[in-house]
Amino acid sequence: GSAVVSRFGSRALIAVASTLGVVALLVLLGGHFVWQKHVWAAEKLAEIEPRHARLLGLRDAGASLEQGLKQMRAAASQLGYPAERDAAQVGIDLQQVARKALQAAGLAVANSQVRPARSEAGFDRIGVALQAEGSLRSVQLALAALQAERPTLMIDDLVLQWTGRSAEDRTPIVSCRLTVSVLRLQS
Repeated sequence: GSAVVSRFGSRALIAVASTLGVVALLVLLGGHFVWQKHVWAAEKLAEIEPRHARLLGLRDAGASLEQGLKQMRAAASQLGYPAERDAAQVGIDLQQVARKALQAAGLAVANSQVRPARSEAGFDRIGVALQAEGSLRSVQLALAALQAERPTLMIDDLVLQWTGRSAEDRTPIVSCRLTVSVLRLQS
């Protein structure tokens, strides 16, 4: 009887050892799987963390970004016309402003013409070509008046030519051709 018991005992021992071995193997495989997932998750977190920090920074900077946007819009209104303004009307307004500034400075405006709008970097540049005559001092006053206008006027071209005559104060009389322009935001 002891041989039967030892035979059944060793078989039971082998079965228990085999079962424990399979369980241990499953635990090791499960542990390895969990470890791989942990490493993968750590890599993903390291990859996502800078993006998350930038998003948090943007969220926290929202108020200052909004304030900066308001300041930029205010500055843009000083530099040019809004997109809602019709380009043709902006050209007509510019023509009137430029003629008035030249005439107020003492220049006789002979001709003025609105130029076609040109597109550049998110803006339309709308220009007016003018031809006038007067003293050199009047040209200086006119240029100063144009520079003081808001929205800002830009002087694209300026050609002065002496007419051979002089004013009463001996200031040369010049023929003046100039192109002034203004910016309008594109829609």
